[in-house]
Amino acid sequence: MSHIILHHYDLSPFSEKIRRILAYKKIPWCAVEQPLMAPKPELTPLTGGYRRIPVMQIGADVYCDTALIARELEARFPEPTIIPASLAGSIAVIEDWADHRLFMFAVPPTLMGLMDALPPGFLDDRAAMTPAFNEDALAGAAPHALGQFRHALGELDSQLGESPYLLGDDFTLADAACFHVVNFMLNNPELGVEMETRPALGAWHQRIAGFGPGDVTAMAAADALGVAREASPAATSSESQDAPDFGIGDTVTIVADDYGQETTTGNVTQILANRVTVVREDADLGTVAVHYPRAGYRISRAG
Repeated sequence: MSHIILHHYDLSPFSEKIRRILAYKKIPWCAVEQPLMAPKPELTPLTGGYRRIPVMQIGADVYCDTALIARELEARFPEPTIIPASLAGSIAVIEDWADHRLFMFAVPPTLMGLMDALPPGFLDDRAAMTPAFNEDALAGAAPHALGQFRHALGELDSQLGESPYLLGDDFTLADAACFHVVNFMLNNPELGVEMETRPALGAWHQRIAGFGPGDVTAMAAADALGVAREASPAATSSESQDAPDFGIGDTVTIVADDYGQETTTGNVTQILANRVTVVREDADLGTVAVHYPRAGYRISRAG
């Protein structure tokens, strides 16, 4: 099997979601450090435009969005499981809540405490992805967001008083999704008290952090591009499902439906219940397959 390559940066909260899974499953992986802000000239040749972090690469196959990355890792490395069949629906609901609602509550109060440490141009870069992302808007949103976030932390603490992990005795994708948000909060030292006053939540955080960094090797971005250049996309399954607006062989555009308007364009080779695969030609890398979840993305016939 080709190496698992994760394009990330250290402070990326969503990358931490995947790093916890890799560490828990003891999967060896290669870490490619990508820039915090655009442009990302050694990432977009792989994705065709998508700039969110993390991105997972296996040969000439590129996986976008942590929801899909987590499930691809589970399919390739099923033990120990992070999505037991009996809990799959509950996990998906908690993951979606944490990645969207919980995370958006965490952002304003966390960033307000980091404002002086943010690199020049950071807010402008994020404003290009999310309209009205500026210091005044964050300051205005922070009090309400912190109140809502505290309420959610209380609910998590209460649940974790009953079991070591959110859904029982074992770590699951639900824990990874909530952990990355709570861990992101701790970048603002003033919010550490939110953990101190919730002992079950604090113990859970320490338990997951205790997985360590995992079996990770640094890789240069140029070397990751070389891997893609020398590889061919893996054959996709002949299994396919109907989609109302596009089909196998169509050229489509793919763009997130919440924030970030960077677009991938390619020819559809596979359509599954919550995955679409397109192939695209890069002038330097050759043929690259890009895999997206269907949930959370607008997929439209090009032209």
